[in-house]
Amino acid sequence: MTNGTDFSRIDLAVASLRDHYNRRRGEQDAVLRKKKTVEDRLEEKRHDIDKLQQVKILLQESAVFAREQARRQIETMVTNALQFIFGDRDMEFRVTIDEVRGRAEGEFLVVSSYGGEIPVETRPQDARGGGVVDVISLALRAALLHANKPKLDGPIILDEPAKHVSDEYSRQVAEFLKQLSTAFGRQIIMVTHNQHLANTGDTSYIVEMRSGKSYVRVFQAIEQA
Repeated sequence: MTNGTDFSRIDLAVASLRDHYNRRRGEQDAVLRKKKTVEDRLEEKRHDIDKLQQVKILLQESAVFAREQARRQIETMVTNALQFIFGDRDMEFRVTIDEVRGRAEGEFLVVSSYGGEIPVETRPQDARGGGVVDVISLALRAALLHANKPKLDGPIILDEPAKHVSDEYSRQVAEFLKQLSTAFGRQIIMVTHNQHLANTGDTSYIVEMRSGKSYVRVFQAIEQA
């Protein structure tokens, strides 16, 4: 009986150990499966991070490209305006963009050889007096309005757009505004004391002050002659 009892105890101990082993093996398998799930999710996150980094780089490059496209468009439009109005085919408008403390800052320059061989860069306020500043300001407003995304509809409203432009260039400013209106398909509403600019309008009005009251009348064709 003693031997039989010893074997029975051994069998019970082995069964207990087998159960314990199976439980631990099951727990190990569960931990391994969980580990595999975590590793898979970690790998997915790594892929997501890589994609986000690629998108970030793409957006940065796209921003630089868009900025460069806008810069070239503005330079071309303002240069065309300067050359058309002042009749100087050597005159150019340039925009330089630099990164300052993480921000893009632009500098406006007028480049011209002034009849010589060496091009000279000057700030608009230092080039040919105020007339150049007026023309650049006018062309910049038109260029920025045209380049804006989303598109901005509506008329262009101007107040004395050529106040400092010499009389000899007033006709060119008037013709430039007329071509601008046609090219962009925009109505231009303008307040001016300049006879040439008033003449270029499809409809012009004179506003006169008499005895403290404003009187408006159509600008007659005879007055334009």
